[in-house]
Amino acid sequence: MAEDRRVRKSKKAIKNAFIQLLKEKNIEYITIQQISDLADVNRGTFYLNYEDKYALLEEMEDEQIEKIKSFVDFRKLDINNQNAVTFIEDFSEKIIKNVVRHISENLEFYQIIFNLERKSKIEEQIADIVRSNLMHLIGNKEDVFGIPVNYYLSYVIGSMMSMIKYWVSDHEQVSIDEFVQYISTIASTGPLSIMKRLVDEKREK
Repeated sequence: MAEDRRVRKSKKAIKNAFIQLLKEKNIEYITIQQISDLADVNRGTFYLNYEDKYALLEEMEDEQIEKIKSFVDFRKLDINNQNAVTFIEDFSEKIIKNVVRHISENLEFYQIIFNLERKSKIEEQIADIVRSNLMHLIGNKEDVFGIPVNYYLSYVIGSMMSMIKYWVSDHEQVSIDEFVQYISTIASTGPLSIMKRLVDEKREK
């Protein structure tokens, strides 16, 4: 059943207030009264919607992750009729760019979430989404060209999350298109290939 308009308005105010407070202090030191006061609702209204501040944070994370799930689905890509180059281009344009654009549109939220003192649930869920999609490509194999699947997944997911978190917090943030290109280039050529080119450049000088 759809939420009442007044309920939606109250929840939006509560979430906005919570975000503002998270910019100023650690979640452990935020009280329900502070959230309610800033949202201009009473404590009863807060508790009608949320058990506590952690339930509030979980709902906010779940909302974002549901949006990301709609962008990240390898099954939407026509793998059978593409070569490696066109697949990377398709993957970058239809999946990576959509995720990055979504993060950019909700940048304040992600800046706060990625800087929580505890690891955010959303990080784990994004990692799970990427993992499940990669497993769709890998299938039942136990390794990826000699690399155990778990090692491969650990590297790919870890490096991608690290880049996203850096971009989110970068005060000189590059454009979405530039960032997507960075991810695509590193993913398609590999860090060691780039290092090799750097070494070759030095030798040629």
